[in-house]
Amino acid sequence: MARRSYHLAALTTGLTFVLILLGEYTAVSGSGATCGLQWPQCNGQLLPIGLQIHDFIEQFHRGVAMVVGFFILGTGAVAWRNFEARDVRLGGVLAVVLLPLQVLLGGTTVTFSGLLPWGYMPLTQAVHHLAALAIFGTLVYTTLRIRELTGGGLGRVRTAALAGLALLPLQLAFSRNTLFAVYGTRVQLLHHSAELLVFTATVAGFVWARRRGADRAALATGLATAIVTVQVLLGTGIVQFSATVQLTYYALTAGVGALFVVATYGKPTTAPSRAGVENS
Repeated sequence: MARRSYHLAALTTGLTFVLILLGEYTAVSGSGATCGLQWPQCNGQLLPIGLQIHDFIEQFHRGVAMVVGFFILGTGAVAWRNFEARDVRLGGVLAVVLLPLQVLLGGTTVTFSGLLPWGYMPLTQAVHHLAALAIFGTLVYTTLRIRELTGGGLGRVRTAALAGLALLPLQLAFSRNTLFAVYGTRVQLLHHSAELLVFTATVAGFVWARRRGADRAALATGLATAIVTVQVLLGTGIVQFSATVQLTYYALTAGVGALFVVATYGKPTTAPSRAGVENS
């Protein structure tokens, strides 16, 4: 039963990763404000079958979001019922609490020029992205803690930091106006994929650093998580893209890299938990 709990949490986290990218694709392909500006229906239909391509993409995204939502509910219930660790329970509850907020934001963003004229504005999109990252980060945290509690042990902070460092060049390469003159759909998806993977590395490093008592590494990875979040929000159009924004993005990337280096050399300042010692 314990291992099944971990597998469910890991699957939910993976599905949430895919859902975020599917949402990105829906937006950048121009399908986000279709469906006759209806929600949850799409031009009078609940199923995407038979709809035009952009409507199909939008309604398919909504269907996947609903399925993933049920997985998040299941993971939250398992975290609460099967584990006594307070942070695991809170992690499961937080993901469930954030879910209806994300659903409402998703509905709001597709009512542009409809019931809510400001629905597709950059600020709404930014909050939508922020809620998605919060859910995903919470699931990563909860999954790693469940893995630890079910005998999988603690990962190494150095591994997470080095993985993040290896991913940063990809994140930078696919960022707007860096190596590609046209920031098309494929480039954007690759860029956001890299950002999400770096975000995952920062959260993993934070979890493992805290569990090992490496306070400096925990602070570094925590700050790195916040910076990557800001980088993701910059891509939502909350500020108009310019040379200044591009240089700011580069500077933030350099900052994340420096924090990963700090985390790599972070040493425990307190004794790690017994579970962490036994399973590492």
